[in-house]
This record gives sequence, structure tokens and C-alpha cells, in this order.
Amino acid sequence: MFLYDKKPKENSLFVKIPSKIQYNFAFLNNITELLEQVEKSGCEKILIDCGADPINYNKMCTAYLLNTLLFLAQTKTVFTKNNLLEIFHETVSHSDGKQFKKIDITRDSLSQTQQCYCIRDDKAVSQTVHILGEFIGSHNLMFENAKEFLITTIGEIFSNAFNHSSENKVFFMYDIEWHNNDVYLIINVTDYGKTIVHNVQRYHQEKYGQKIEATESIRWAMGIGNTTRLGSGGYGLPTLVNYVSNANGELLIFSGNVIFALKGSKQNILYAKGTLGGTSISMKIPLFDTSRAFLYDEDRKEFMSMDLDQI
Repeated sequence: MFLYDKKPKENSLFVKIPSKIQYNFAFLNNITELLEQVEKSGCEKILIDCGADPINYNKMCTAYLLNTLLFLAQTKTVFTKNNLLEIFHETVSHSDGKQFKKIDITRDSLSQTQQCYCIRDDKAVSQTVHILGEFIGSHNLMFENAKEFLITTIGEIFSNAFNHSSENKVFFMYDIEWHNNDVYLIINVTDYGKTIVHNVQRYHQEKYGQKIEATESIRWAMGIGNTTRLGSGGYGLPTLVNYVSNANGELLIFSGNVIFALKGSKQNILYAKGTLGGTSISMKIPLFDTSRAFLYDEDRKEFMSMDLDQI
């Protein structure tokens, strides 16, 4: 999708990006390649070109690309063509995490602006987590104990991202998507810092004297009760996987050079095209699903869904 042309004499790396991109697995995977190509090139100047054709990026894609370029601009000099700059200015708005107040389906569906929130403290984490949990719980059939544990699960995901970030900040954004008559909540949480792979590999090396593969690190992190922290824990990621699977949603986790991909009940762990110096979690959650009701089984510590069509 992205094309690269290194100009050693100019100390520059030219990057050609397609004029049409959607926020999906292929796009996120190509962003990891972009990050790795920039790192390997050793070039000081990075020039981004998306051609002369009209640019057709959806909101989440535009914001994610801009955040990536802003991250690169911390250590590189990044140039973009004017047509792409105009799209960034017209589409993306950055706000402090405390400004995230509510999700409005009608407003967010019609808006041409993608709000991107920068979460910098525990208060903003707590506020964001409760808004998301309450919104998902109130727009699906969910028992109260399931909604409460969903809030706890989302909270652990945000807390992990915040604690692992080397910049003490986490980027969060969301959008509402319509596919025919189906409505979905799209969420992304990204931190630039220690990866899941790094933390798990270091933990196994220090505790067991073992070096495990990157893909095995992700597989281990998805195991219930597995945690690199002292004390109890290890329920955030596996419980999130459990919920998204029961909801027939989608989950993509990019961390280091590994991808965890879940669609419905099918999951896969594979190597990315490049390396992300951090962790990016994307979710696609169906809303207004009246075919099932969710509850949380305290004994089994997992979400369960009841098929209402079978009752």
C-alpha cells in the first residue's frame, strides 16, 4: 500500500501513500511498516506524498495517520504535501481527555470532524472508561453485573496503556459507523511505549530464564490470570477478547511486531509488516443487538451471551 524511495544524498525518505484508504487491518498493518521503514532508513527528512488525486480517507484513518506523523516528527523532520495538510486541518481535532463527555450517535455519525483525545492522568482514564462502558451497556441488552465488569475490563486496558506509555499519555478516539442498517462503535486506544511483547519477554527471561518468541508472548498475555505485574491481575486482555467474541465484534491489537486479530469467534496471531513502538488496540462493537443478552459469570470469570431467538 505504501511505497518507499530512499534518497541517501538528500538524507530523505520519500513515502507515497494511496489517495484512498479506509481504517482497517491493512491500513494499521501498513502503518507498522511505515514506522519500521523510517527507523531503518536513518534519514532525517521524511516526505509524505499522497499524489494529485482527490484524497478519500475516512475520519479514523486520517486521525491515526496524523498521530503517527506527529510521533515521527518528535525525532524526524516530516513534510507533507499541501493537499494532505488540508485534510488533516479540516478533519482532525485534538482535545484533552477531560473534554470527552459523551457519545452522541446522531452527532458523531454526521460530524465530519474526528476528535482525538489525549489522556494524561487517572481522572481522565476513569471518566473515559465509565462513558464507554455505560454507552455500550445501554445500547445493548446487558445485565448490570456484565456492564460493571465491562467497565472494569475497559479500565484495565486504559490503565495498562497509560502505565506502559513512555510519554505518560494515551491517545483515544472513537467513531460511529453504519453498515446498511447495522450500527457499530469503533474505538482505538494507542500508546507509544513498552510493548506487550517486550514486557512478557522480559518477564519470562527474568523469572524462568527463557526467551520466548514474540507471537508466543501475545498468546501468553491472552491467557486468563497471566500478568507481568506483582499480585493478581491478567484479566484485562482475555476478558476483552471474551466480550468482543460474544458480541460478534472485531478486535485488533498491534504491539511491537505482532498482531492479535479477532473477528467473531475466529482469532489469529501473526507477525506485522513492521514494528509499532507501543500498543494500538482497535475494537468494533455492534450496537442495538437485540438478538442476545449479556451477563457475567462470576464463577467462570467470563462474559456469556444468551441467544434470545432460542428462548
